[in-house]
Amino acid sequence: MRWDASIRTKLTLVIAGISMFTVSIGFVVVSINFYQNMQESLQNDALAQANLLAENSEPYLTYDRPEQAQTELLGQISLNAAHSIAIFQGIGETFAKVENGGGYISATDFRKEQQVLWDNRWLHIYQPIMDSLGDQLGTIYLKVSTDSVKEKLRSFILSLLLLLLAMVLLSYLLARIMQKYISQPILNLESISHQVSASQNYSLRVPVVTHDEIGKLSRTFNDMLETIERRQRERDAAEEALQLNKRRLERAVKDLQYLANYDSLTQLPNRALCMDRIRYALKRASRTRTYAAILFLDLDHFKDVNDSLGHAVGDELLKASSKRLQELLRDEDTLARLGGDEFVIILNEVEDTEDIITVVEKIVDNFNQHFNLSSYVVNSTVSVGVCVYPNDGSDVDELMKAADAAMYKAKEVGRNTYAFYESEMNELALRRHRIANDLRAAIDKGELSLVYQPQVDLKLGKVIGAEALLRWTHSELGFISPAEFVPIAESTGLIKTIGMWVIDTACADAAFWQKQGHTNIKVSVNLSALQFRQSDLPESINKLLKKHQLTPNALELEITESMLMRDVEQAIKTLQRMKRMGLQIAIDDFGTGYSSLSYLRRFPLDSLKIDRTFIDEVCVDPDDTAITLAIISMAKSLRLKVVAEGVETTQQWDFLCQHGCDEVQGYLVSKGLPGEQFLAFIAAFSPSKWVANSDR
Repeated sequence: MRWDASIRTKLTLVIAGISMFTVSIGFVVVSINFYQNMQESLQNDALAQANLLAENSEPYLTYDRPEQAQTELLGQISLNAAHSIAIFQGIGETFAKVENGGGYISATDFRKEQQVLWDNRWLHIYQPIMDSLGDQLGTIYLKVSTDSVKEKLRSFILSLLLLLLAMVLLSYLLARIMQKYISQPILNLESISHQVSASQNYSLRVPVVTHDEIGKLSRTFNDMLETIERRQRERDAAEEALQLNKRRLERAVKDLQYLANYDSLTQLPNRALCMDRIRYALKRASRTRTYAAILFLDLDHFKDVNDSLGHAVGDELLKASSKRLQELLRDEDTLARLGGDEFVIILNEVEDTEDIITVVEKIVDNFNQHFNLSSYVVNSTVSVGVCVYPNDGSDVDELMKAADAAMYKAKEVGRNTYAFYESEMNELALRRHRIANDLRAAIDKGELSLVYQPQVDLKLGKVIGAEALLRWTHSELGFISPAEFVPIAESTGLIKTIGMWVIDTACADAAFWQKQGHTNIKVSVNLSALQFRQSDLPESINKLLKKHQLTPNALELEITESMLMRDVEQAIKTLQRMKRMGLQIAIDDFGTGYSSLSYLRRFPLDSLKIDRTFIDEVCVDPDDTAITLAIISMAKSLRLKVVAEGVETTQQWDFLCQHGCDEVQGYLVSKGLPGEQFLAFIAAFSPSKWVANSDR
């Protein structure tokens, strides 16, 4: 085979060659089988004749009649081949013979035993002649020519050769047809490759007609062409857009510089640029012998807006606040956003510190006006900390710390106000830092404890539960108010660990009360926002209930509105898991958030706790009275219990009794009590006596 021939020729020859080889093998096998069958047929026929002669030869030998044997017996034998027959008697004497084309028979051809012998031309058969007693009288010798077998074999082979020739021609024709299924896709591939090479036209494609390896090769070749075509288009586009990309690059550099220095939400200078602006302001003030003021602003209750109305509304509030602040400043002043809800204002070249007060008061007053955001009306005040260069510091770090400390002072005095920096504020900052550090070890040191403020059922007139209140007695600082350390715990993430400790301790105390016979007393525990967002919170609480063998309905979890409104659907799922466990669920500080009746109907709640700010003036302020009555009415319509917090006077007690409030707690009943004192309080409690004594 010429290996430089076309693939079409190669495939045709390979297919035809394989077919010819296979047919030839079959030809040889069939020929051999035919020859063997012809030999076997001749041998069987000759043996049958020899046996017949042996059976009929006994009388002729016995009565010594050779002529009759030759004519009557041997002459009647019919075979389809030339042959000679002889009857030997004794030890080899020829008794009678007939030579019918089988050649001469002599005494040397004698064999006494029964035998069948083949040689190149003849078949020799020896068959003993036995008498009735079993003695051998003689031997039949049959000599048959094999020429007829060979002649038939030659005729058969000739027929096979003619058939083989026909099959070879047919195989070649079929090979010519079959090779197209393999060679045609390859030829298509070869043709397209030549066209692409000659014309550089990469849009040409090879037709894919099979799904075998050649089809895969064609698809891969097409993919390669597509890749080359795409890269060529990209190269052309890149060349055409080179100048455009250059301009875009220049613009991108400017954008990066902008993003590095400006807040993406409000477009205000960010922390990095703010620090640079402060340094510049200090240099200007030093050069012109004027003041520079740093105003640190924090939006009040921004977290509640974010949690209840969502981050989108929170972002709108930040943008609206920045716009409102910019309208109050001079062109030479700087407004920057540090992050979250914190802003910094830099007042340049201030001649008189009284001018600073004017600006700050204008800011605080302006933020007393509500914001119209999308479909919400939001009230958000601001707390401002003020420090002045050079009075309160000489560099950026000192002034920022001073402004931050002053802002926290404004928060502590009630928010919605401003405070100027004072040197003792550094001590407050150090105290906050120490509280954050010592809080980590407070549980291990046993400095945390719980007190229980009794809750009274107004209809039954008896104590039915208590709210667990957290207390911290520091080994050196003494009593630290929860209002001081709880926000720090929330900001550091420690509130999750502390919160689980509170639930664990409250469950242990409630289980002890049940063992003392107070089986109907429930304990209420406040959950933090971080706790409520824990995915495994229900399972963790369930483990504590099993640990202390406390029935689930003895534990009530108090959750604020803002925690529920942060992610309503997830909150519903979490509350449903808790309800399936048998826990009691209450909304704490109700009336201060942004929840709506439609959402409340979806939450699986047991009770609403009216915030103490409404109870304080419930008998004095008509607005608080109306709000309290509305909350009670709404709770009744939702089949929820109503609990009033902060009840301190008999007038409040009587008002709540008259208008269907279910439970109360507050200093009128008792302050928070340690566990042992709480048990004693339950035993001694009498509503009329207790309220009368409290009133005095």
